[in-house]
Amino acid sequence: MRFQKTTEHAIRVMVFLAKHREERYSARALHEALDIPYKYLGRLMSKLADARLVDVEQGSLGGYQITKSLDHIFLYQIADLVEGLEDYERCILGFQECSDEHPCSLHSEWVPRRENIKSMLYETSLADLENGPTK
Repeated sequence: MRFQKTTEHAIRVMVFLAKHREERYSARALHEALDIPYKYLGRLMSKLADARLVDVEQGSLGGYQITKSLDHIFLYQIADLVEGLEDYERCILGFQECSDEHPCSLHSEWVPRRENIKSMLYETSLADLENGPTK
């Protein structure tokens, strides 16, 4: 299981900004540092700014910066904002009628792993990731 690209990019941006909290970064600088397509990054940063996860300041000295305490920003908030959390409730094989009562062939293997992933999203804050590896 992987994050969808938008969630992947959003988390990468937020972790980068967490590691460089004292500085503002333009969309161009984020694009160059993280190799995220520029137009795509602009739309993503707008979503993050609209949700007040980052602050944006216009002008030559402007850019994006994290606005909240890192221990108040969790991965589930980022994933939910950009793509929603519905994928973490779905059957891994795509069946509409997969449940404990009507399981697919991978249900018993997938459900505990899915719950671990959801726990990681809900329990991991940017503060937890701030001092980790840069890549």
